[in-house]
Amino acid sequence: MTSESLLSNLPDEILLEVIQLLPQQTKVNIAQVNYKLYKLVQKSLYENLLFTRKSTLGSLQNFQDGLWTVVGGSKNPLVTPKFNSDTFQMRQEVLLQSLTLDTELCDCIKRVVICPRKDGDSPTEGLPTEKDNEEEEEELQETRTTVSPFSVNATLEEFIKKNCANLEQLSYVGENPHIKARLSIDDISSLKNLQRLDIDDFYYLTCIPKSKIRHLVVNHIITSPICIRVSNDTITKAMKNLQSLKFNDYEAQSIFLNKFLENWNSKELLPLETAKIIYYHGFNDSDIENQNLVLKFLKLLDPSLFRNLEIVVGCDHMTCNCLTDLVKELSKDGSLQLRKFAVKQHTVHRDHNYSEKFDYYLSEFLTKSPSRKSLKYLSISYDVPSDFNIGNSVKGNGVQGNFLKRKRLFEATIQKVVNLETLVMPHFLENAACYEQVMSDLLWNGCKCEHCKMYLSIFDYYVMHHQYYDGLEGYMTDMITPILFGSAGKALSHRLVDDSDLSFLKYPQLDTYWNFHTGNGITHFDDEADKEDCQFNESCFKPLTKCLAHFFLSYVKTYGETMPKLKRVIMNGEFFERNLIKNNEWICAYD
Repeated sequence: MTSESLLSNLPDEILLEVIQLLPQQTKVNIAQVNYKLYKLVQKSLYENLLFTRKSTLGSLQNFQDGLWTVVGGSKNPLVTPKFNSDTFQMRQEVLLQSLTLDTELCDCIKRVVICPRKDGDSPTEGLPTEKDNEEEEEELQETRTTVSPFSVNATLEEFIKKNCANLEQLSYVGENPHIKARLSIDDISSLKNLQRLDIDDFYYLTCIPKSKIRHLVVNHIITSPICIRVSNDTITKAMKNLQSLKFNDYEAQSIFLNKFLENWNSKELLPLETAKIIYYHGFNDSDIENQNLVLKFLKLLDPSLFRNLEIVVGCDHMTCNCLTDLVKELSKDGSLQLRKFAVKQHTVHRDHNYSEKFDYYLSEFLTKSPSRKSLKYLSISYDVPSDFNIGNSVKGNGVQGNFLKRKRLFEATIQKVVNLETLVMPHFLENAACYEQVMSDLLWNGCKCEHCKMYLSIFDYYVMHHQYYDGLEGYMTDMITPILFGSAGKALSHRLVDDSDLSFLKYPQLDTYWNFHTGNGITHFDDEADKEDCQFNESCFKPLTKCLAHFFLSYVKTYGETMPKLKRVIMNGEFFERNLIKNNEWICAYD
């Protein structure tokens, strides 16, 4: 009996389970074996579609790259932006042709996610003026005009809306997904199986009570003035239907919660399972009232149902203790026992003390909350200046002692979360890059393996032959290690599809690169020979990511020793999995 016949003789249920775990290209290959496998692969191959100009990372250590079919760009990092854009558009056209020729495929499509993440920072980001070199400016302008902005084929998008009757989700995600709602009222009415709705107008709330929509994402509201033009009864019915509620916009959250809480029976608990909220005290007089609205909302969550919370939190007043109220609400007896918790720092300050304040209150929550015993997933994200500068000089506070103090607090706290299985720190490296001594130690006294000994010296050469624009001082100056590693960390973090910090494990990892010359005005010295001889481009990024993986590994091992149930750690875009077969050895999935 051939291997093909052995495979085909397996029950369809088992084959489907296996197929769903396979990488995208392997699914395509299997579909060509015989008709039975072709039909089985169809469902898995078309069920989840992710549109992005990136390609995906492949790994033998996990199965995330098999979760979605990616309609993306080229895997070659050295192709021109125009070639990559053309490849992305061509693949959309091929998909449209396939759906048009075989309309049965439309029934397989359930979720469509569009990730318009930009390829990288502008080469002049951080510079106060435009280029003064006319020839370079003309070349840059030509690139801008020949490379179209990110867009999904409009004909394809409309075809999916009109013909994919089983569609459950169509969403834009990323740093700025709030451009325009992708579904009209008529679209929503015709899509009887829609489960997630992303809105930019409160009038869409009228669609929820009579639908299967269970997940609501509130983005920036584009109507002016911003108001809720629906009845109180409609809002009440909509909230009773929802399983998850996510606010991506502070002002929209305030207006919605104020309207909702005015009319909701305070004795009736909400049936939500998941929520994202914003709890921030800035410089507006209304911030305190908005925080009170969030606290009232939290009191309405049903502890027997609610399990997953993402919260954007910050207080930009050093002497204020408003975060204490939030910790008390989440830590009181009988409060929520979360399974997944994601916390994101928000601050306008570039100061170590505000990050230390954030760490303190996070430590208070993890130490005192009933959730410390129930948490399985924890994500912690820091708000870092784009130039990673919180005072890297003697007069500043970006010194190694402050970093070590925060490091010790975190290691002492995290072990209190006794059943934690997944720890995510999407911006760990950018946060560490705020402390110059830590980054310099990584470059000059880092890992001693053969790979790092070879490449760290090369990156030392890079630092010695480049400069950047210091926005605080207002002039070009010698390159420093925080700019090198912080910029690499920013590119690495773009591997993670930014839908929700609770859902990083839901999506495949994108293959991102940095060309060593974008962001913070990075350039060569005036010596023309340096510009002509520079060999640093996207091809150098993979060797750097391996060095960074070795740097992360020492932290991962420390967390693993104190938390025996920890299975995976994600730092920026690096995935570490604990291998239970090999004496709990930690393995990096991608680098």
